[in-house]
Amino acid sequence: MVSVCLASTMRDYGIRISYVSGKIISIQPVPEYFSITWMLGSRCNYDCMYCPTELHDNTSMPHDLETMQTVWRNIYEQARTRQLGFKISFTGGEVTANKNFLPMIRWLRDGYKDIKHIAITTNGSASQNYYLKLADKVESISFSTHSEHMDEQEFFNKSLALNQVMIRPGKSFHVNIMDEHWNQNRIPMYKKWLTEHNISHSINTVDLGRKTRDNPILKGRYNLEV
Repeated sequence: MVSVCLASTMRDYGIRISYVSGKIISIQPVPEYFSITWMLGSRCNYDCMYCPTELHDNTSMPHDLETMQTVWRNIYEQARTRQLGFKISFTGGEVTANKNFLPMIRWLRDGYKDIKHIAITTNGSASQNYYLKLADKVESISFSTHSEHMDEQEFFNKSLALNQVMIRPGKSFHVNIMDEHWNQNRIPMYKKWLTEHNISHSINTVDLGRKTRDNPILKGRYNLEV
C-alpha cells in the first residue's frame, strides 16, 4: 500500500467566476468532479522553518513512475463507476523534486480522457522550461513564495511566463504569498508587482505551531525591483 495518495469522494460543484483587475469577466458553471488530493511524497529541496517534518525532508526517495501508475490505476478502478470526471490536485513535499512527475502527468493525459482538471502546487524552484511543459498538460499551477530559499527575480520571471500561457478561464496561474513575519517589508513589493502584471495572488497565513526551528535560514536572493 502506498501512503502518498489521499483520495476524496467530495464533489466539486457551483460556479466559476473569473476576475481581471477586480472586474468580473465571466461566470461559468463548474461540472461535478471526483476530486483527489495526491501527496506525492515529502521530498523537498527547501527546508522552510514553518513546514512540519511530515510534509518535507531531503532524504526520502521519490516514488518511481511504475509505483505512481499503479496507485492511479487502483484509484481509477474504484472511482470510475461514479461516472464523474476526475480532478487531481498534486502536492508534496515538492512535486518537481520527483524526476518522474512530468512523465506521470504526460501518462495521465495520454491515457485517461476523463481526467478533466489537474492542479499543481509547487515552490516555483524548477526551471521555466519545465513549468512551461507542465502548463501544456495541466489546468492549474500555483506557486508559493518561500523567501528563506527563493531567488525573487527568477521566481517572478517564471510567474510572468506562466501567467502569459495559462489563460483563464480554461487555465489558471496563481501565486500564494506566504505571510512570513521576517519578510514583511518585501511582501508589499510582491503584491504590487503581481497586481501590475495582472497575476492572481493571495496572502497565506503561516502556521508556526509546527515549526521545526526558531529562525529562518534566509538563503534566498532578495533582488526583486518594483
